[in-house]
Amino acid sequence: MKRSKVMPGRERGAVAVEFALIAPVLLLILVAILEFSNFYNLQISVTQAAREAAREMAVTNDTGLAAAQGVAGAPGVALAPGNFAFSGACTPGDTVIATVTFTRPALTGFFSPTVTVTGEGAMRCERLP
Repeated sequence: MKRSKVMPGRERGAVAVEFALIAPVLLLILVAILEFSNFYNLQISVTQAAREAAREMAVTNDTGLAAAQGVAGAPGVALAPGNFAFSGACTPGDTVIATVTFTRPALTGFFSPTVTVTGEGAMRCERLP
């Protein structure tokens, strides 16, 4: 049985070719992880802002104060009071729903140029004595 001898210099390029085939897949996975973590962090922040706004609306029944409290509830996101929508006036015993919609550019722009998230918060309306 004959063994084929491989010349030492002939296998050098094989590693480079294998890396060239695998590198785009690895980079795509890395970009996807970055985009998803950015989206998830933004979703959590916007939902927290909606909860804060709903709580303030349930206590004070003032949309201006509720929107300001919602903006303060998400300091890492550049929310504006115009991003907030409320289900209506708050009467004791009812539930008020605050909805926040926010759009910003994607981190890398590889999958989509912008990211739009919506958060909702609901609180039961009460009046403090």
